[in-house]
Amino acid sequence: MKVYFYSKEEGKVDQKNIHEKIIKFFKENGVIVLSNLESRPATAEQLSFENMDGLVIEGQSSVTDAGYLIALALAQRKPILYLLPKGTLFPDQLRSLQENKSLKKSFLLHYYSERTLVNFLVDFIDIIETGELRREVPTVKFTLRFTPRADRFLTWKSRQQKISKADLLRKMIDEAIKSDEEYQKHLRIPKIEKE
Repeated sequence: MKVYFYSKEEGKVDQKNIHEKIIKFFKENGVIVLSNLESRPATAEQLSFENMDGLVIEGQSSVTDAGYLIALALAQRKPILYLLPKGTLFPDQLRSLQENKSLKKSFLLHYYSERTLVNFLVDFIDIIETGELRREVPTVKFTLRFTPRADRFLTWKSRQQKISKADLLRKMIDEAIKSDEEYQKHLRIPKIEKE
């Protein structure tokens, strides 16, 4: 998997830390990262989005700086993760992407904090791998109690995968749904009720 990471370097320490965290996360998870922030920026040949799986933009700076990359990625139908720090105003230049139903599927805009950043990166990898550009948003509240042993396992496993325990459980259930052949048959064959 290969992604292009773009951000405008402004010399802020907190912004540099975010850049490093994003690049480190991808590299630790087996993703090849090309970036304008590297000492040797990507060549035009490397930047071809035919060879990329996605585009990640940390957008503290002007949107117009990344406009060309967004257009390239959209033209190649590659998913885009546009990250903005929480509290940042929504850029007017992006409004048309958010309002256009067909483009909105490929353009993911998230407001991040230090705590939520990794979750958005994990979701983006899942989107690239599964081809699903919009995952279901959890809306059903469910209370569940665990033994200390089960909680230790969930804590350990979630730390290994760098996701929250809730996301880990959701992922495990999604995998069980996909692998359960009998349930899949049940979903595909609509029941006809006798009158």
